[in-house]
Amino acid sequence: MSAVLESNEAASQESPAPGTIQIREGDWKAYLQSIGQCKDKKTLILEQYGSIAAYQRACALAYLGRRAQLHGGVCSNRHPHIMTPQFIADLESSNRAARYARYPWLRTLMNLLAEIELIQDQISTTNVITLVPAAR
Repeated sequence: MSAVLESNEAASQESPAPGTIQIREGDWKAYLQSIGQCKDKKTLILEQYGSIAAYQRACALAYLGRRAQLHGGVCSNRHPHIMTPQFIADLESSNRAARYARYPWLRTLMNLLAEIELIQDQISTTNVITLVPAAR
């Protein structure tokens, strides 16, 4: 439904076909301008895309670019991902495991840094002068 111009292609002088969005990959101003047309051309957008959300999605995909859509790395319009707290925790643990497998010395370094911070916190409590008056 949406046609996208590659960043190295020139924009054609012809008027775009119905249902196409003319945004160069990464052109933020053109993206904002296209989204701004929702109010002006509401009936036309509803006829071509079915809903404002579908039009805005097509504009976003055009902004991201065909290269990113074909080769991945940005988003998937077929498989949306919801990042729940559990998903983020699982991602963090899997990334940590991969990082420690790649750099075996990193786990030891992180443990040493944590130990140094703990010692500094224990030492600094006696030598800190507070500038904020205590709550009454």
